[in-house]
Amino acid sequence: MLLPEYYGKMLLARAGITVPRGRVASNPSEAFAIATELGKVAIKAQVLAGGRGKAGGIRFAFRPHEAADQAADLLRRQVLGERVQQVLVEERMVASRELYLGILADPSTTGYQLLLSNEGGVDVEEVARDRPEKLHRLWVDPLKGLSTADASYLAEAIGLPPALANELASIISALYKTFVENDLLLAEINPLMMTRAGRLVAVDARLEVDDDALFRHPDLRELRQSLLEDWERQAQEIGVSYVPLPGDIGVIASGAGLGMATLDLLQLAGLRAANFLDTGGGINAELMRRSVQLVLEPAHVRGGLINLYGGINPMVEAADGIVAALRKLPQPKPIVVKLVGNRQEEAWAILEAEGVPVVKTVQTEAATKLLAELLRRRT
Repeated sequence: MLLPEYYGKMLLARAGITVPRGRVASNPSEAFAIATELGKVAIKAQVLAGGRGKAGGIRFAFRPHEAADQAADLLRRQVLGERVQQVLVEERMVASRELYLGILADPSTTGYQLLLSNEGGVDVEEVARDRPEKLHRLWVDPLKGLSTADASYLAEAIGLPPALANELASIISALYKTFVENDLLLAEINPLMMTRAGRLVAVDARLEVDDDALFRHPDLRELRQSLLEDWERQAQEIGVSYVPLPGDIGVIASGAGLGMATLDLLQLAGLRAANFLDTGGGINAELMRRSVQLVLEPAHVRGGLINLYGGINPMVEAADGIVAALRKLPQPKPIVVKLVGNRQEEAWAILEAEGVPVVKTVQTEAATKLLAELLRRRT
């Protein structure tokens, strides 16, 4: 689970790391009030995708009414495919230097890697790729933890004056403490800004929590629920895996492997998926009904493909759920069902009685071609 920037900074501040003054705004009037208090501000879209600065998700304002206007514009937009629901309005910082500091879980060693560079900012990926000597690394055994000497060694590696190196060592230790206490997989401060006044300030933060550890953190679990989009909440309630995609064809499959193959074959047929839902192994009529509704109800979806194999689950349950969902759709949409497995003949009969096109072969290509033909007939 990626944390919104404002929440990540709250965790950093609790650990004693300096962050810019600021608050979250959900509307222009709140942004106006915060900017009135702070003066020159940055207005930052609270989306979880990286690279929002280059995508126009960070704006600057010198006066409160400018902050309100910029907030209003961002709150109407999507940034990197995410709808902006909140902005962080915080004091604008002026850098004399930008550093990068990160900690990540390293599955190859079951330890943690600390990364530090004296070239931070939006192009830090290019630094790692083109100038790897600028990225200093330190491996930490989680059973031993990070010692004060280790933090000082890393801080001194980038050649800061002694006073700043000591401050940086304290920040490294505090970030490590935050990482461990919150069961993080990733903690990045980028940039860790050295201001003209000689302060080190965490201007941006990206923290990711291990989903399997959320039971230990009720506050983070509640935050996750509050951040869920409607489709995410529905998928969670149904108990399925669901991924939105940029096309206009709804896709349901009984297994990720079958689903990935279906997406590829759709593409070859000239179609693009609007979403993908994996039913998992526990197919029943209610799960299938809710899944079909979730996949087909969005207005931009113009057709659907359901690709199921039932080794243990009776396919009549799937057929009953599909029929129940189609009867409740506000607008009929072309749909093709490829269904094989346990009690398949009974399932085929249920679907055909409802007028649903059924593909009885094991070859998914037949289903994608049939759906493409049905859609052509409607245009």
